Amino acid sequence: MGPVRGLLASPLVLDGLLALLLAGEALASLSPAAPVAAVALTLAGTLCVTWRRRAPEAVLTLTSIAFIVCQAMGYTNPSLPFAPLVAIYTLAVRRRPSISVSTGGSAAVGVIAGSALGETGINDDLLLDYPLSLVAALTIGYGVRVGRKRAELLEAQSVELAREQARRTERAVEHERARIARELHDIVAHHVSVIVAQAGAAEVVFDRQPHLARQALASIATVGREALVEMRRLLGVLHPYGKSVEQSPMPGLDGLPSLIAQIERAGLPVQIAVGGNRRRLPAGVELSAYRIVQEALTNSLKHAWPTQARVVLCYYEDFLELCISDIGHDGDPPPENVARQNEGRGLLGMQQRVALLGGYLAAGPAPDRGFVVTARLPVGDGSL
Repeated sequence: MGPVRGLLASPLVLDGLLALLLAGEALASLSPAAPVAAVALTLAGTLCVTWRRRAPEAVLTLTSIAFIVCQAMGYTNPSLPFAPLVAIYTLAVRRRPSISVSTGGSAAVGVIAGSALGETGINDDLLLDYPLSLVAALTIGYGVRVGRKRAELLEAQSVELAREQARRTERAVEHERARIARELHDIVAHHVSVIVAQAGAAEVVFDRQPHLARQALASIATVGREALVEMRRLLGVLHPYGKSVEQSPMPGLDGLPSLIAQIERAGLPVQIAVGGNRRRLPAGVELSAYRIVQEALTNSLKHAWPTQARVVLCYYEDFLELCISDIGHDGDPPPENVARQNEGRGLLGMQQRVALLGGYLAAGPAPDRGFVVTARLPVGDGSL
């Protein structure tokens, strides 16, 4: 039944059935004395409706000529010119208004003139019905054309909206992946750096001062647990059943004392100073500020060697200013030291965080010795 139903629903088959109906109606209106030529012309003028969608101008021309000739010769006197009406409607649907109005109007005038001037003439009722029906066919066809064009436009807009939504979703996924990558880097780089520093310190004092070695090992355990907690929180965002995974709050500036304590236990003394009216800032600013301080202190711990660092937070009305500096290594740098300009993802991560907030970041060697990271993070709607 499927193929048969599809065949019956095809436009060509439907138009063929319509053409047969029009042919039957036209033959029924022929007079009994109509010659074979009139019958053949009537059949040609109606059965051609089968191809009305493919060649509407040719079909309208043929149907109009057949109707006008039969009317003029007095072989037929139908109530309405059904075949020309269908042809005019199809032309209005398939072609531009300029073409359908000019061609359809000419055909309509010809049909009306042929009927009025034929041998049988045209009565007063038909004289009114013919123009109205032809104009109605043209108007309805134009309305259908406008409706289809509007539907096509709406469909195109829907497709474009779907594509734009897909692009936005893709950009959001990329941003989220970048954010997760930054978070993973900050968590892993910081905690592993602290663990490495503590392990090195424990190895140095293991024989001479075992109590200090035990303190270092205890600090390693603490830092490892904190790293696991943060990793579990971050992975909970990626979990398909994230609500069932324990998630701790995102770190903020309130967590700086704990962060600095970690760094100091690893062997880098840190001074902190706060200026301005300290207050709660937006979560994104708090997290970015915490991560910038964390990354800068981690780099100081890795590259400056245990000397001294300083963290300054200044609260302004429109932005938060961070300044993290160290005094550098006094003497020859350790063998594993690398240049600050080539720190890899650390500095890049800080730049990305600041750029997302519309802020400002500067990082480079201090005038005398050491390294300085300065960041300004806007706390309002606008950027700096």
